[in-house]
Amino acid sequence: MIVVLENARCIYTCDTPGLIEGGYVIIDGARIREIGHGDAPHIEGADKIDCTGCIVLPGFINVHHHFFQSVTRAVPGLHRADSAAWLSAHYPLWAEIEPDDLTAAVRNSSAELLLSGATTSADHSFVLGGVGAELAPIEIAAVREMGLRLHLARSCLPVIEGAVGAHLQRTMGERINRLIAPEDEVIEQCRADVERWHDASPGAMVRLALGPSNVAYTKPALMKQFGDIAAETGCGLHAHYHPREAERALCRQTQGCEPIEFLDRAGWLGPQTWLAHCTELDDTEIATFGARGVGVAHCPRTVLRLGYQIPRIAAMRAAGVRVSFGVDGAASNDGGSFINELRLGLLLHRARERNPVSEDVWLTPHDALLMATRDAAAMLGRDDIGRLKPGLCADITVFDLSGAEFGGALNDPLGGFLMAGVGARANTTIINGRVVVRNGQITTANELKIAEATSRASAALAERAKAAAIG
Repeated sequence: MIVVLENARCIYTCDTPGLIEGGYVIIDGARIREIGHGDAPHIEGADKIDCTGCIVLPGFINVHHHFFQSVTRAVPGLHRADSAAWLSAHYPLWAEIEPDDLTAAVRNSSAELLLSGATTSADHSFVLGGVGAELAPIEIAAVREMGLRLHLARSCLPVIEGAVGAHLQRTMGERINRLIAPEDEVIEQCRADVERWHDASPGAMVRLALGPSNVAYTKPALMKQFGDIAAETGCGLHAHYHPREAERALCRQTQGCEPIEFLDRAGWLGPQTWLAHCTELDDTEIATFGARGVGVAHCPRTVLRLGYQIPRIAAMRAAGVRVSFGVDGAASNDGGSFINELRLGLLLHRARERNPVSEDVWLTPHDALLMATRDAAAMLGRDDIGRLKPGLCADITVFDLSGAEFGGALNDPLGGFLMAGVGARANTTIINGRVVVRNGQITTANELKIAEATSRASAALAERAKAAAIG
């Protein structure tokens, strides 16, 4: 099937040439065939999509998410909770997630991403369990149904440490074991899932990464096993990493070293690794990440939602650290729009860098676009997505710039799109040559039915957790 995007106001390729004003894109099957100026050539029988007044971009690449959390959004009583209280209240909910809940949540998260221009997403799923837990196939099936390109960070909860762990022991009792999987079971199932699902071929729709939810300082053997499997199979490594002072103290106490040394011993400091948040990196960590090719997933809205420190984005980029954007879980974001993260990420770091030495410290719209596309692709180890270029995968998103929110902002269309725009819905999203959003509507599923099913699952989940609570 040939698809032609024609009459585009502008095309940003994130390659050479960077900007094409007034042009077209021809897609042949799963790949981009041609990009050009002016009128598109006539192709008999082609699926023509009129992009008059629109900006055409490479599909966005979301480098951190937790799809399962879409059934635990805006939980009552937690709107002002800090991260510890937030986790303490959410773990009992997540312990009750059943396969149908996961399916609903994955479909909902995928729908929000597709509608906001994301064509590839990493999902850090730490509720998939150990041996015999066949939840990875359920997630992969739901994502494939929606048409999203997936990098599944096949994760686990090996331990829940500190005050949160102590609180949950009191409030959950034995039910905490529904969340925590034994190390040997996790490793066995991870090896099986990588062998079954990880596809290293060009154009792959599913690839895997490994890692615990948080860097497990009291589980050095587990961390090393993850690192070894990644080295053997070529899959990625992913986990949350801030690290806050309590984490640093735990690492010193249990391992006699700093967190960055712990990661090095475990084989985690390389270009196959990207870590989420990194809100409290010191100078040594930033320099090491830059030198060793470790990536950072920056989730702007979560920083605000949970009151984290604003990460040192300018210092990271100056040190050569690759930084890209993540939506993060729906429980720590409450929204699931990638374009909203991109717009906020363009500006949030400026609150930390209030007196920049030079203008180069603050991101430009083009910087942010590259972070969300080309740089994110490289972070995930891919050179077949993240750019618009003949021969690459046809992952494309289109946004309409004709609304009032863009009036007066289109002398710089990209700047107007990211700095003036408020609309979060893509006009068109194409993945691997397949049109998955057309005229602002998902083509692969019924959006309203997905939302209804997710709301039903959320309500039932809350009732199960309430019934299971101790005391």
